[in-house]
Amino acid sequence: MRLLRATAGVMLVLALAAGLAACKRQADPPFNPPREPAFGDRVRVLNADVFVIDGKHVRLAGAVTPQPVPDARCWAEGLAAKQATAIVREMIKDAIDVRVEPTGKTDAYNRAISHVFLDGQDLATKLHDAGMAAEAEPDSRSFSWCGAISEGGAGAPDVKSMMDFSRG
Repeated sequence: MRLLRATAGVMLVLALAAGLAACKRQADPPFNPPREPAFGDRVRVLNADVFVIDGKHVRLAGAVTPQPVPDARCWAEGLAAKQATAIVREMIKDAIDVRVEPTGKTDAYNRAISHVFLDGQDLATKLHDAGMAAEAEPDSRSFSWCGAISEGGAGAPDVKSMMDFSRG
């Protein structure tokens, strides 16, 4: 009986020691000072021509991009909007130098209409050249993406630019 009590006592001491060792305070992780957020971290791309930049809603000046579902007027426009938005997200993520220049105007949703430059290049021009945006008419924010672009409507992107599938 004594041997059983001694063994139980030793087991209890070992269990307590193991428990205390497991509770040993872990070393604090090394201090990493907060970093300045990169531009891509400060921007949410809502669609190819609408962003939230540092908490402010911005509409891209000089370009009309396809509208996503449910605002798309046809499935082709919805698919084009998804592709254009993905490409704009990549462009912004990869940009080293980004400049936003408000025009002083706002759209119907009170978003600041602004020129956005990525590495010195106008985003609206890049999108238009890639066939992902139509030129914006001064007083209009719409374009018939469901119509026949090949007919060359006013402001329509170049059909050849839309046939370049190397962009992803």
